Amino acid sequence: MLEHSSDTEMRVDNLDSEKHINSQDSGSSSDEGEPMVEFDQSNLPPSAMHIYKPDWVCHLDEKGKRAPIYSLHVHPDGTRLATGAQDGKVKIWNMETLANPNIDITTEPSKHLCTMSVHNGAVLCVKWSSEDGKYLATGSDDMIVMIWQLDRSSESWGGATFGSNDGPNVETWRGYKRLSGHESDVTDVSWSPDNKYLASAGLDSKIIIWDGKSFDRIITLDKHSGFVKGLTWDPVGKYMASQSDDKTVRIWRISDWQVEVLIEKPYQDSTGTTFFRRLSWSPEGGHIVTANAFSNDKPVAAVISRDNWNADISLVGHDAPVEVVSFNPLLYRYIDSKGNSGLTSIVAVGSQDRGLTVWKTSDPRPFVGIKELFEHSFLDMCWTPDGKTLLACSYDGSVIVLIFPTGALGEAVPVEERHRMLAKYGYERQGAVMAETALQLQMEEKLKDSTAQSRMDALMQPDVSMEGVTSTFDKPSDPSVFTEPVSSQPLALSSTSTAAPAPPSSPSSTAQPRPPQVNLVASQQQVTITSDGKKRIKPLFLGNGMGMGMGMAPSSPMARLQIQSPGGYGSVVSATDRVERGEPSTSIPEGGFPTVVVGTKRKDAPASGNVSSGAPAKRGPDNGVKGKTVVQKEEEAPPRNAVSSPLLAVSRVRLGVPRVRANITRNRAGLECHNSITGAKPNKVIYSQKGSPVWVDYLPSPVLLMTGNSQFSAVTCEDGGLYIYSPSGRRLMPCIQLEAAATLLECDSEYLLCLTSCGLVSTWNVIQQVAILSSVSISPLLQPTVHEVDAASSSVSITSATVRQNGLPLLTTSAGHGYTYHEGMKVWVKVVDPWFAKSSFFSEPPRDAPGDFGSFVPQRKGVLAQLQSAAMAGRLEKDVSFAQGLLTVDDTVQSAVTLTYLENQIASAQVLGSPVEFKRWLRCYAQQLAHESSVARVEELCKYLLGPVYQGGERSGWQVTILGHQKRELLRELLPVLSSNRSLQRIVKEYQSGLDMVTKPALDSPKAT
Repeated sequence: MLEHSSDTEMRVDNLDSEKHINSQDSGSSSDEGEPMVEFDQSNLPPSAMHIYKPDWVCHLDEKGKRAPIYSLHVHPDGTRLATGAQDGKVKIWNMETLANPNIDITTEPSKHLCTMSVHNGAVLCVKWSSEDGKYLATGSDDMIVMIWQLDRSSESWGGATFGSNDGPNVETWRGYKRLSGHESDVTDVSWSPDNKYLASAGLDSKIIIWDGKSFDRIITLDKHSGFVKGLTWDPVGKYMASQSDDKTVRIWRISDWQVEVLIEKPYQDSTGTTFFRRLSWSPEGGHIVTANAFSNDKPVAAVISRDNWNADISLVGHDAPVEVVSFNPLLYRYIDSKGNSGLTSIVAVGSQDRGLTVWKTSDPRPFVGIKELFEHSFLDMCWTPDGKTLLACSYDGSVIVLIFPTGALGEAVPVEERHRMLAKYGYERQGAVMAETALQLQMEEKLKDSTAQSRMDALMQPDVSMEGVTSTFDKPSDPSVFTEPVSSQPLALSSTSTAAPAPPSSPSSTAQPRPPQVNLVASQQQVTITSDGKKRIKPLFLGNGMGMGMGMAPSSPMARLQIQSPGGYGSVVSATDRVERGEPSTSIPEGGFPTVVVGTKRKDAPASGNVSSGAPAKRGPDNGVKGKTVVQKEEEAPPRNAVSSPLLAVSRVRLGVPRVRANITRNRAGLECHNSITGAKPNKVIYSQKGSPVWVDYLPSPVLLMTGNSQFSAVTCEDGGLYIYSPSGRRLMPCIQLEAAATLLECDSEYLLCLTSCGLVSTWNVIQQVAILSSVSISPLLQPTVHEVDAASSSVSITSATVRQNGLPLLTTSAGHGYTYHEGMKVWVKVVDPWFAKSSFFSEPPRDAPGDFGSFVPQRKGVLAQLQSAAMAGRLEKDVSFAQGLLTVDDTVQSAVTLTYLENQIASAQVLGSPVEFKRWLRCYAQQLAHESSVARVEELCKYLLGPVYQGGERSGWQVTILGHQKRELLRELLPVLSSNRSLQRIVKEYQSGLDMVTKPALDSPKAT
């Protein structure tokens, strides 16, 4: 065993050879100030081990005393050590100075690399992502899991962390994701071997599984009834193990996240005094060593066998409960005294008795035992990737480094041997495919170059246009003000039965406020003044992209999202936002009225307690006092509901109609109108430019809606009349009589869109006087979601609408759907669907996916991205939760939905005529196909883009271009993306040869003279 012989010297007793090695502690110096004794590992016997304590690896509290270090972990490449402590900071240290005790730290690179201080509580766990170490996950008692990533763009500009005495940061690690979900301290985090999942455990007795790529929450496991204090993953990738204060170890199946087995026997007598129960899975996958177990009233580390999940083996020798165990990442070959050879794994055990034991699974007793290594309990341990160094931390705030010289642990076996042993449990190594040709290596190099170029393009190029879209998602119909407050009536209701009439309302009464629109600017945050005069700013909920929109009321069908466009296109505001609409007509009986009825007038709200009609005032003795006419002033007349159309008697869709107002202004269109509410005067329309009137017209019916641009102006009236004017005021055509009063009117270029209150939409080319759509019903768009059972909340409303420059409409609904009309097939097509909410590409494409294709993904600039933003604002919470609830059943379902979503985006971009988005989503689709190794779909995509390779093959109907892109050029750009998966290299080679075949004749053919 090892015991302290002096303050600066340690004596190591090797349990096998009984040899003693004396060495100076590198963390201190002698009283005479002599330099540190050099330590030459090559001169030590093979069984010797060097131990030293680097005093400079520490966290200091406010009083300058050492703070307990709760966790530490070495980067997979062995260059960095991360530590988390009670001071709430995460520190990263240079492993070069830790692994070599003889290094001159005054001249060599810095010992300290970075300090991060985002957590608001003690950092209880730190863990690098597997294999690549791209991310660092940290958990704290502030209930937050932070994901850190190295910011290489500012690597040379590191500054000192506020309140830190560690000097300037050599590296810059920034918070990449902030994961909230736990309700108490986060005690452990652990990455799956393939980084597909990140698991976090806490004192709320829950385990949360996060997506390792998008960091969305996948599922919460709540089977434990006590604090969960340890997590470990099966190296095969089939199971995860957790240990809790409920005195159980649970083995979870990754396929369905259910408990495979519950193990209780060795933990019934365990105490709840340990900080952690850090368990570890052996590298060959056959055993799990667990902490805080008891056998015959003695603290042990129980060993669970994978074959039968029994904990029949115990590692005995400690006097207090075991706090942490850690397996060496490598397997070693051993030869016993009889000459028999085999493979063994090595595990270190740390206890509250401040002692350490290191075991070989092939031996019944530890080959290293150390007493009183710390002044307080062990808290965490980890091995370096090469398996030669063990690091441990303690509650006393110190770190111990144990270096095993070459050969001391045995002969490390190649990683292929470990994979062979894992294969018997079903392990399948991913990505272990060799490049077969030089073409594959060239493709991979080309992929790296294109990725770097795309990053530069994203930084240097200005924002792209919306490809000819003048959208009400971006520009409000009227950025000016109304003379009356806006009401909260829905735009559309799909009715299959006659609903009760809306209760009358008074202009003086308080109307229900419309759900607030949310803009990503500081002015939208609510500021309140407390009693002591201090300002308090209410946080603005942003979400993680998978739930409701920002600041939306989930139960409101009119909730919508307002996003500031980076390209200067304004905000996402639908044309419905600035118009007050009455309730859809409900006064018409189910069977309709006799044919002699030409219209129906609704009852208006009583004003100031008196019942009055909103119809035009009657002249004569019946309307006055003593035969005199009493006419109310127009500016004082309250808004009234519009007259309903007879068509609504048979229409199954009834939409809210704008209320008749005395004055309406449309600054963007340069239009204003002055309506006669009482009918005593004609209705006046004025068109102005730069504040000066250009023309004036008088209409017989009150104006409800107006729109216009530089090519024409249009107004629609209460009687269903639609008037179109030239810029000089000339009527371009006679009055168009609509089937019902319009509820929405929008224009773009020479196109005009009109949606009537009976649910029929039409678009025209006003200049050429040609119909693009003629009275197409929107009833298919108003179907309630299947899972809705509450009839009151199942009604679907139109939340925004616009017209494209090809004359086709774009509509979004409160169910989160976005639609456009397919002119060729004469049908509505759904281009946005919340069903795809579980796709990792749905909300915000991952910028750090394999290949780093985030820059190729539409960042809400094109028409499809804008439509998705507007539709997400109207998405009901039940729609998203329903989809997510179904998709968390199986990972294969999520994978299939992700592919389907990308295919839907490609097809939608094609229907909408968005070439930039089509190309970008096509690249994302190719990336996902490569990630999924979907051979059939890869071949289908390549065949579609390559086309016929024989002469005259174009006559087969194959088109050379799609949305202006050359298909074969698209294929040439996608082949390097597909080459990222070497299992597809034969397909890549085949279609690269096909490309060369069809392009070479064109290059070699002589030019015509």
